[in-house]
Amino acid sequence: MARLREFDIDEALDAMMGVFWREGFEGASMQDIEAETGLNKQSLYRVFPDKRAMYLAALVRYEEIAAAETEAVLTGEGTAQERFRRLFDGVLGLAAKGERSGCFLCNAAADQGQQDKETTERVAAAMRRIEKIFRAGLADAPRYKRDPKACEEKAASLIAVYFGLRVLTKANAPLRLLKEAAADAVAGI
Repeated sequence: MARLREFDIDEALDAMMGVFWREGFEGASMQDIEAETGLNKQSLYRVFPDKRAMYLAALVRYEEIAAAETEAVLTGEGTAQERFRRLFDGVLGLAAKGERSGCFLCNAAADQGQQDKETTERVAAAMRRIEKIFRAGLADAPRYKRDPKACEEKAASLIAVYFGLRVLTKANAPLRLLKEAAADAVAGI
């Protein structure tokens, strides 16, 4: 009889995501992962063949959560400008509270992007997914409804500013700088 999994995979991935987000791939030890998940190596290795598989699964989990949260904001109430302002205000709010962990996707690109093809591909796929969500968030704005090319260009610009804010937040940039960049990006919608 096959042995049933003895833990909630999403809870374990959320815990692993926290470790890898804070420590990076190289900095995260199996002891850190065991402590954060409350699981031993044997239980983890029944599901994930190695630490790299845990890292990639945590990255996918982050993408799913980030995409769902972003889509909820950008397809919610208000004008495109108001929705993007809310999205950017979310980043600014975290920075103002001192939560400066940045973005796990950005961290992964910097941490493993040059040395791990799977990480590079996963981050690129996530960025494409989020860019599609940004385009959908702009689609009802009159200017962008009439001009799909302008919509695509503005989405690319906004995504660059959005992820730039996440990186600058991690780099402990002054809140004033972050606010100015966000306001300028949103003003053009």
